[in-house]
Amino acid sequence: MEFNQFWSQVTELTQASLKSRYRRTFAGFIWVVLNPLMMFGVQSLVFKTFMRIDVPNYYLFLLGGLLPWIFFSQTIQMGTPIFVAQSHLLRSFKINPMVILASQVLDNFINFIASFLLILLPFYLLSGQNLLPLLLLPLAIVALLIATLGACIIFGTINVFFRDTNFVIGFMFSLLFFMTPIFYPKEYVPERWQWLVELNPLNYLLGPFKIIIHNQGIGFVNSILWSFGVAIAFALIAILVWRKKRNGFYFRL
Repeated sequence: MEFNQFWSQVTELTQASLKSRYRRTFAGFIWVVLNPLMMFGVQSLVFKTFMRIDVPNYYLFLLGGLLPWIFFSQTIQMGTPIFVAQSHLLRSFKINPMVILASQVLDNFINFIASFLLILLPFYLLSGQNLLPLLLLPLAIVALLIATLGACIIFGTINVFFRDTNFVIGFMFSLLFFMTPIFYPKEYVPERWQWLVELNPLNYLLGPFKIIIHNQGIGFVNSILWSFGVAIAFALIAILVWRKKRNGFYFRL
């Protein structure tokens, strides 16, 4: 399949999904912002007010990790069962499975960008921070997008052969949320447990966002190199998994 045809099918499915998702809903597109905004409100209340985590500009610190986390975790949890859920479509039409998966990732990515613009920017502007570091955000976003797409291919393909994968993913993200420095700095983790943070790929994917948004770009180069390293690793593993499993893919759907 040529790339133009592939991209055309992805965009058509994405447009159809965006139009149908909020059709006949009262709030419509507002739901895109409402979910992360509610999570941000609750977590900032609990961790800043109740637990009193002492981090300057804590709201920016939290947003810098929370919004990318929501995109990564929700996209993978939605992408993992998609081949099985759309098995009737894959069997009935000559459509590349990656078209369906890519359209789901693109759909969530558009929602992620909307959340960034409508939630983060107002807080950022009100904080009086320098706007120049935001010019580095596209690099962090590209690395996150590559890693997310790769992870969706990996888990989505494995789920076709082992249907428990979908349930394991949900459980895994419940644990990872507390093991990833999202609402707390990684320096808060005791030294003897720092190895858990270092082994967590999300630590490297979210790192550039926190550095750009909260630390004003200090230490960005090293962080973005690690982020792209993790993203490329996800992409390579995805290619290997798909090549190994694609011959039995339709048989196991």
